[in-house]
Amino acid sequence: MSDFTKYIVGLIQATPDYENLRIETKRNLRDGVFDYFISCYASVKYDPNFQNVLNTAIYSSLDKAAVVGTEWKVHPFDACLINGYSAHALDLDDVHSEIRGHPSAVILSLLLSLFEEKKDMNSFYQAYLIGVEFMTRCAKLLGTEHYEKGFHTTATAGVYGAVAAGAHYLKFSADKMAQALNLCVSKISGSRSQFGTMIKPLHAGLAAQNAWQVLHFVKNNVTGSENTILSENGLLSMYEENKKDPWLLFEKWGESWAIDTPGLWFKLYPCCSANAHVIDAVKDIKRKHSFAADEVASVDLFFPPKGDAALVHTSPENGEQGRFSAEYCTALLLLERELSIENFTVDSISEEVQDVMQRIKRNYDGNIPIREDSYPKGRYCIAEIILKNGQKFVSRVDAPTGSPANPLEFEDLLNKASNLLGNEAEKLINIFSAEVVSFGKLL
Repeated sequence: MSDFTKYIVGLIQATPDYENLRIETKRNLRDGVFDYFISCYASVKYDPNFQNVLNTAIYSSLDKAAVVGTEWKVHPFDACLINGYSAHALDLDDVHSEIRGHPSAVILSLLLSLFEEKKDMNSFYQAYLIGVEFMTRCAKLLGTEHYEKGFHTTATAGVYGAVAAGAHYLKFSADKMAQALNLCVSKISGSRSQFGTMIKPLHAGLAAQNAWQVLHFVKNNVTGSENTILSENGLLSMYEENKKDPWLLFEKWGESWAIDTPGLWFKLYPCCSANAHVIDAVKDIKRKHSFAADEVASVDLFFPPKGDAALVHTSPENGEQGRFSAEYCTALLLLERELSIENFTVDSISEEVQDVMQRIKRNYDGNIPIREDSYPKGRYCIAEIILKNGQKFVSRVDAPTGSPANPLEFEDLLNKASNLLGNEAEKLINIFSAEVVSFGKLL
């Protein structure tokens, strides 16, 4: 059996230098980092649990890694956890549909923890590119069944992406990079049973922290088995349900980067992106028709089978669970309430919202045609609202706002920063609007 890990290392080390990347790719990398900083700053400002996570820092020495959005410096190991959590805490951070997870929260948190070791901006962006690419291909290797069984891909494929990025940024030799990638299988974890709690965003921090520890092990000559992706009792034998040819999934490395195609999905609302189809469909109906929530007799939401797998709460008890509830988002919109950070951090759901949620039902129909322009592929939501007077309103959304099929522009990210952060956004906007972005000033 050929050594698949070493094959991957060869691909990673053949990645073009940052200077040789296309302008579009460089812009997409910049936008990903910008959105990451916006998300972290917003969590520091709004997340009620941020201070609790900050208090988990356990190392008092080597306090040279920044807690993004604060004046704090902590040990790099702690910075991975805190920043990873912070980036994902409000669910405002980017998503990649082929990962079915959140790449930047993990990869950038790991890279920022290493920034003081090697302040090289171009290498940082190149490593970020590699991390997103490798995480995407690992997620495709594990398959959709991996997520649907209950694994949180952010926390599993995320470790691989972050380790690949970090090993490249630190200029590991081919042998050391292979050793690092081979250790990842012993550090991956994360269950979707934690969705709707603060542990879900902590998965991103734990994945970044696990990646840092893997790199630390290898730097200190702590190594293990070889070829652990393909070997007996390795990654694929444990986690992959439907057998694929792993070699094929890593072909054409660099011909089209995952950061470009399909690209990152940037969000306007602090909730799971699986709600985006629902939100756009209900907002479309509300924009076209005037009616009050108490006039609604029923709401039917139609999804493809397993198309709502991430929306694990049908009767949420608080705003955190509401992030993963089509019913909660729909009820807020029908009541003409904002999809605001405040409404996703409430400790309990009001009786008025609960009353509306009881009139909402999910439906699944495998016979509904899939459209070519659907995004992610095969996904849609059809919202059907029936009023008590018999009127019926229907809207179907296949490519929701923010997805690569209906993307946000850089101007939208500037507005996102301004709307969330007010005056605090000015320094972020100035740095990321510059011709040459140097975010080291923020650390």
